[in-house]
Amino acid sequence: MTNTPAPSLRWRLSDAEERAVDALLRRAEEERVVERLHARDDTLWGPAGQAEVADRLGWLDAPADARALLPELLELAAAVEAEGFTDVVLAGMGGSSLAPEVIWRHRLQSGRTGGLRLRMIDSTDPDAVATVDAATEPRRTLVLVSTKSGGTVETLSLFRHLWDRNPDGAAFVAVTDPGTQLEGIAAEHGFRATFHGDPEIGGRFSALSPFGTVPAALCGADVAGLVDGATAALEAARQPLDENAAARLGVAIAALAEQGRDKLVLRVEDPGLQWFGPWLEQLVAESTGKSGRGLLPVMSDPVADGFGVRCTDDRQVLALRGPEPDAALEAALAQAREDGVPVLELAVGGEGDLGAAFVACEVATAVAGWGLGVNPFDQPDVQAAKDATSAVLAEVADGAPLPPAPEATPDAVLRLVDGLRAPEYLGLLAYLPPSEGAAELLGRLRKVLARDHLAAITIGFGPRYLHSTGQLHKGGAAQGRFLILQHDPRAHRPIPDAPYDFTTLLLAQAAGDERTLAARGRPVARLDLGSDWTEGLEALITAIEERR
Repeated sequence: MTNTPAPSLRWRLSDAEERAVDALLRRAEEERVVERLHARDDTLWGPAGQAEVADRLGWLDAPADARALLPELLELAAAVEAEGFTDVVLAGMGGSSLAPEVIWRHRLQSGRTGGLRLRMIDSTDPDAVATVDAATEPRRTLVLVSTKSGGTVETLSLFRHLWDRNPDGAAFVAVTDPGTQLEGIAAEHGFRATFHGDPEIGGRFSALSPFGTVPAALCGADVAGLVDGATAALEAARQPLDENAAARLGVAIAALAEQGRDKLVLRVEDPGLQWFGPWLEQLVAESTGKSGRGLLPVMSDPVADGFGVRCTDDRQVLALRGPEPDAALEAALAQAREDGVPVLELAVGGEGDLGAAFVACEVATAVAGWGLGVNPFDQPDVQAAKDATSAVLAEVADGAPLPPAPEATPDAVLRLVDGLRAPEYLGLLAYLPPSEGAAELLGRLRKVLARDHLAAITIGFGPRYLHSTGQLHKGGAAQGRFLILQHDPRAHRPIPDAPYDFTTLLLAQAAGDERTLAARGRPVARLDLGSDWTEGLEALITAIEERR
């Protein structure tokens, strides 16, 4: 087993915040939260027998199950590499894609060699699909089709495209729950292998299940180290509350949220975990954002100016760091405390740091759900956007045009954000090809808007965010305003056996989410950046800057 120290927790709180956290810790002790979590007592989150609780605790078995599956995974990885495959394209959304991307980035950071290059398609944007097509050679590309439900429209649409590109079952692997539509497709098309997920693990808690470990093995990650770190962290999470960093973190997050600090500013300070944020964002937002409450994760909050300068009283900071002291980080955290921002620090380290971080955050999120009085395992508001997309597609099939979006002008943006103040927040929802370039431009737009508005501003790529923060947008507190940005894709990619192409699906998803948000009373604007979204977004940013 790798040398993985137990996660540790430190916090910097005001006297009033310390009292609030201590009070919830005493209640957690009285209610035996740690013991009941590991005993899988579903009444920890409400009445006995409520849906998606007792049958969603299989993630507590995931490290042990992953260890048992490891020889089969390594055998598959060795076989496909020996056959000359060079790339693995993962078609999946949300919980099926976020953990694999973190694992792949961690593998690159670690300097490990071997394995296939992992390429993600978690977008229906035809330009994104075309980019992956251009970067891969079909006969040397293994396709990993990953969907828990087995019927996710984005994933199955991507499968149809990729199968049309190379109709060879030996080049396809499926990860899905037993008995799904995808399992039938895999059998019909002669897939090389099908790995079953555990039906008692929800998608966002599936990092250590086959949804995470199959792509990890294929891309040459240290799966044994990942499992060892997770196992060590799970054992640490069984300890009494006063020795249990993960459970104490969940209590502290919930207690501070109940004090009005419901924006969780995520700061990943360990270089090996720098891509951890999007996975943690989904875990926290989708697990807690319901019943009119929840935690909004905010990555790299420009208003916080580092860790808290000018920060309003709706923020708390979670710093995920390595075990070694860092003078610059220490100074920033001390400044944050002086600025009145509560700071929580979770330290993970050793060879199994990533596995430990996955488990510690899963435990903390489950405990935070208890503290907030919500079921952290369901997603009651996600289906609404799916239904709205289906409605738009049905209208198009009947001959109606796609719902148009007005041009993205500074006036339209400034109208949406006029008067925006904490505890409100703004969600920038971009139906653009996910890329570092797009993220950089969206970050610039966020900084420009943040100069005049102290409210938190988040960024999400569509349709990926529908499977992540989308739950909180609809089910959380009615604090959000939403700017949906779409474009006219340049590439054309049909979807075999479907009455619409990828462009139509993408724009239907954007329009469908606009309808859903508006129906929930959320202020929303959907704007079009045109055929050159880079030029359109740069012009929009410049025009807003000139208005200041």
